[in-house]
Amino acid sequence: MTDTQTPKPSASPLDRRRADLARLAAEPWDLLIVGAGIVGAGAFLDAVSRGLKVAMVDQDDIAAGTSSRSSRLIHGGLRYLEQMEVHLVREALHERALLLQLAPHLVKLEKFLFPLYGPRGFTRALYTAGLTMYDTLGSAKSGGRHRHLSVHETLEYAPDLVTRDLRGALLYHDGMEDDARYTLAVARTAVERSQGGAVAVTRVRATAPRMDGERFAGAGVVDLLTGDTFEVKAGAVLDATGVWGAMPDRPFHGGSFTVLPARGSHLVIDRAKIPARGGMTLRIPGRVAFLVPWPRQWVIGTTDHPFHGPVDRVGTSLDEVDEILRTLNGALTTTITRDDVLGTYAGLRPLIAPSDASSSVKVSREHKVAVEAPGLVRVSGGKYTTYRVMARDAVDAILGSNAKKRPSRTQDLPIIGAAPRAELDALATRLAREHGLDAAVATSLVDRHGTQAADVVTLGSRHGLLAPLVAGEPFIEAEAAWAAREEMAVTVDDILARRMRLAMALRDRGEAIAPRVAAIAGEVLGWDEARRATEIATFLAGAHREFDIPAAS
Repeated sequence: MTDTQTPKPSASPLDRRRADLARLAAEPWDLLIVGAGIVGAGAFLDAVSRGLKVAMVDQDDIAAGTSSRSSRLIHGGLRYLEQMEVHLVREALHERALLLQLAPHLVKLEKFLFPLYGPRGFTRALYTAGLTMYDTLGSAKSGGRHRHLSVHETLEYAPDLVTRDLRGALLYHDGMEDDARYTLAVARTAVERSQGGAVAVTRVRATAPRMDGERFAGAGVVDLLTGDTFEVKAGAVLDATGVWGAMPDRPFHGGSFTVLPARGSHLVIDRAKIPARGGMTLRIPGRVAFLVPWPRQWVIGTTDHPFHGPVDRVGTSLDEVDEILRTLNGALTTTITRDDVLGTYAGLRPLIAPSDASSSVKVSREHKVAVEAPGLVRVSGGKYTTYRVMARDAVDAILGSNAKKRPSRTQDLPIIGAAPRAELDALATRLAREHGLDAAVATSLVDRHGTQAADVVTLGSRHGLLAPLVAGEPFIEAEAAWAAREEMAVTVDDILARRMRLAMALRDRGEAIAPRVAAIAGEVLGWDEARRATEIATFLAGAHREFDIPAAS
């Protein structure tokens, strides 16, 4: 297939972007949201669901920061029970149950093993009490009750566990998801539901507030792709910039609370290196690690340390890599080394805490919404699982006394691509049969795109893009074209790091496939050969910086 066969939409993505920018500059908006992580995207959808005319901008890609760098769990926060944050756990478990219904293609239950070590009777009684409370607070309703495993059953599940003082295990369920794709789906749901009344534009940076007397009335912005500057007029502004709220040069100064960035680092390791039937929560004295199935690799983390420094595109540290490896090797008979690590990634949590806090482990994950000035609301803190509650509270604050008249409707609003699980499974079977796809590829496509997997495959079938993009991974070439056409991707990095999640999972960071991705996306986005070469070089430099194991100093 030649590059010229790659499909171009009738209205190109760049034409749509130019039209959205023109609307941003020309039209008045009820609400301008700054920040397109999961909280900003959630508020975007929440406000649209109430009939508001909403614009959302971000200086980078959708979910380029914290919201693509989580542990990929939708969970109640079992460990928060140790801090007696019962309200937070109950709220998160309620939201977990909702998200399993609203986005069954993107959120699913996964079993997790909690091995028990220590004094025989005391250990089991202690952790059984914790998981019983977890069940009672809501986990049992959507994930079933936990159950006990004998030592033999535990080692059948995970044969490489250390056996000394092993007292069996507890098996429970929690949710897992693709955090970047979920955030993108929430934003796309808002645009689709608004029927043209809402716009979301990436690579647009808010530089300063636009004032109407004492009231915030929008923001001055710059289009980072062209350098053009203009003002966006809005009745109110929501600052959903997360950890960027800790930076001294943020566009909306002041504030009633302080953001403490905390870095959580993760390792990506091939599934074959650690044989286990599902996820695990490993605990050794002073440390805990989650092994999250993804699905051909393990995502293993996380650290939790205060972070001071630039917050753009952070990477992990060598000390944190070794910290996670020590936790693993303290719990397993197999030795995992740096050489076994395919990639790493790190995210910054925007915790609400005093600026002199020495540890982030005990800082509450509660969120905070504040009306900072007339027309300006700021939201931060919280956790990914409870994004919908944070978004609802933020839009309530924007609406003030009118919130009860225009309540949030996101509790019953399915995310784009959603369908009952049985229908999704049937779709995967049909796509495999009708288009000759491997069953695992078809299932993986449906898990990423839901019902829109049919459109992706149709695109690929019509234009010769059903070939695998990379050996051993269930991605097809059509997904690169789809990302550029329909998913707001404007760089190779957008596609490989967040639409496909391959940049941190491939040992070469995607070097072998980047030229093909640049060729496919470049046809859609009008890149010449020089631009394609620049895209490849820029992507690889960033991917190595963000996802490699840091070099020893």
